[in-house]
Amino acid sequence: MVIPHTDRRTINFIISYKAISIFIGIVVILLVISAVNVLSHSGSVHQLTELNLTNKDFIRQSSKMKEEVGSLHETIQYYYEKISSLYIKLGGDPARVSKGMGGAANLNQFASLQGTPQTDITDESFRIKEDIHNLKLSSELSDEIIKLIKKRKSIIRNTPSIWPTKGYVLFPFGKYLSPITGKEELNKGLDIGSFPGAEVVATAPGLVFDTGFSPATGYYIKLAHKFGWKTIYSNLDRVKVKKGERISKSDVIGYVGKTPENPIYHLHYEVHVGTQPLNPFSFLNQIQE
Repeated sequence: MVIPHTDRRTINFIISYKAISIFIGIVVILLVISAVNVLSHSGSVHQLTELNLTNKDFIRQSSKMKEEVGSLHETIQYYYEKISSLYIKLGGDPARVSKGMGGAANLNQFASLQGTPQTDITDESFRIKEDIHNLKLSSELSDEIIKLIKKRKSIIRNTPSIWPTKGYVLFPFGKYLSPITGKEELNKGLDIGSFPGAEVVATAPGLVFDTGFSPATGYYIKLAHKFGWKTIYSNLDRVKVKKGERISKSDVIGYVGKTPENPIYHLHYEVHVGTQPLNPFSFLNQIQE
């Protein structure tokens, strides 16, 4: 009720309890909605803050991982280049050595195959695939290198490479003036001056395929070795091995002597590949295992 201080008419307002309840209910509902919105907004802000922090941590971790991947990539490239270079130096097939997946052209091709534009992620994915490819190839080349080294070691082990007796070079390989005939002669081997009865050893493992005697050469021994090598030892006083016998490197096979045609005590030593005589001095202690 509104009662004026003048002669005006009194105004009456009638509000039911129902209306008051409805009004209070609406106010309560609005307060609840507002509170929910405020809390929801606060939660969103908190989530955004957490997400922002997580994103910064992810960027930091990604940057660190990128640096580590870059360092690993350089190490793999260095390892691959060294392995490839060693493989080629050992006589490997250059066709086996590829340049990997590197290069801008291959990177663009990789990106087109993936159906995505070239990005940092594409670049890193390509580098990882390139590293996997190079590591696999390096592993294969390493196995080939081991085989090549074993083969080369076998060749070296079966190559005549030691002095057949203790002494000095009396007459070299090739043309020389013979003190016996006084004429220039062709020496197909090496004459090593030594003491009477000095031991003569095999310069490589092999098989005795011939022994004998002649007035010009005295007692002689012929050995066959792997990879087509042959060695001949002549001007011997006596022979210690028999035909068909297998001998090892450094085994004593005979003793230094002289011949009726040459009274100088020395060993005549020849090295052949097939039927081609080679200078034995080139092999004496020049090849090491």
